[in-house]
Formats: sequence, structure tokens, C-alpha cells
Amino acid sequence: MRLRIFRLIIGFAFLAQQGVLHAHHSFAAEFDYDRLADVEGEVIEVLYVNPHARYFIAVTDANGNEVIWDAQTRSPNALTRIGWSRDTIKLGDKITLHGNLGIGDTRKIWIQEVRFESGEVVYPTGEPND
Repeated sequence: MRLRIFRLIIGFAFLAQQGVLHAHHSFAAEFDYDRLADVEGEVIEVLYVNPHARYFIAVTDANGNEVIWDAQTRSPNALTRIGWSRDTIKLGDKITLHGNLGIGDTRKIWIQEVRFESGEVVYPTGEPND
């Protein structure tokens, strides 16, 4: 009886993990390797949570309208290991992001570099991408 309960628990644990494993997507599913650009604006929301830290940026487009961009980068755990914290990019910061644009017209960017108004530059990898 104990073996049967043990097997049931292991089986449920395995099934529970399947959703987590399938929930993650590839970079190429959302971002274009060949389209790099800069996005400049003000941080209006910070989500320093798994699976990717996300920053929502209010940007003024070519027509003078405010649009919201979804900027994503590595996991908070990976960022913390290179010295980032929840406060590295804060609400109200005026920043310029450099990175890979989202596929289509999605207003997404995968952050490779963050430039602050002060001139400080930080990288989600800890160093510049060549």
C-alpha cells in the first residue's frame, strides 16, 4: 500500500511539472535575432519575477502618441548573480533600451543594453554583447 501511494505521489509530481516545462518558449518564438533597435521612454511598471524580468516602458511614437513597450530580459535569479536588483531599473527611470525587437509589430524588445539619463550603462549579461 505504501509503495502504491508513493508511486501516486511521484506520478502527480511529474504531471505537475509538465505544465512548467511546456510553459517556457524559445527566444525565436517572440523575438527577431536580426532586428535590433533602440527604444527610449519612461519605466511605468517593473515585474522582477520569473521566468523573465519585465519592464513596461511608455514611449512616444512618431505620431506623438504614447505607446507601451514590453521589455524583457533574463530571470531575476540570473540578473541577481551579476549584481542587478529589483531597484536596478525603477519606476520613473528614463531609459534607452537596445535589443532585439519582437516579431511583427508587437512592441516588444529583448534587452541587451540599458542606458540611463545619467549616462550609466548596464547589461543583463554583465558585459556588452559583441
